[in-house]
Amino acid sequence: MILLVTASSRALECAAAMERGTGHKTQVALSVPQAMAQLHATEYEALAIDQSLLEADLRALDTLLNHAGVAVPLYVNLALHSGERVAREAQAALERAVKEKRAALQCVERELRNLLRSEITGILLTSQLALRNSALPADVVTKLQLMHEMAEKMRTQLHVV
Repeated sequence: MILLVTASSRALECAAAMERGTGHKTQVALSVPQAMAQLHATEYEALAIDQSLLEADLRALDTLLNHAGVAVPLYVNLALHSGERVAREAQAALERAVKEKRAALQCVERELRNLLRSEITGILLTSQLALRNSALPADVVTKLQLMHEMAEKMRTQLHVV
């Protein structure tokens, strides 16, 4: 969902164009306080802010961005641009956000996989060394073998992913 923050008389026209162009439901806030209330009530994918609103209140941008959550900020100028152009910009911003989230997720996955590989290697080495001790009771050997097998399965799954 997209939140369009503007005091423009073209707000509804632009919101409709954004919905058509992006396929995302678009809501309108006619003031910063109204936008704040909507941001607290709903999570948005994008926050389209009319530049003319920002010129009237310089603190509005900071206020909105501090409460935007995960919404991608998008700066539009309804005085100059058609609804279709604003929709294209919104679509581009949404696509950029998806790519950035995907890249961040891949980075976190890589880091987690590397961390797990290191820990699993430690478990495998420790269990192998422990199993070399012939003085261990049979029930301990069984448990160590089970732990070693589970670690091997985890290592195999990490390599597959």
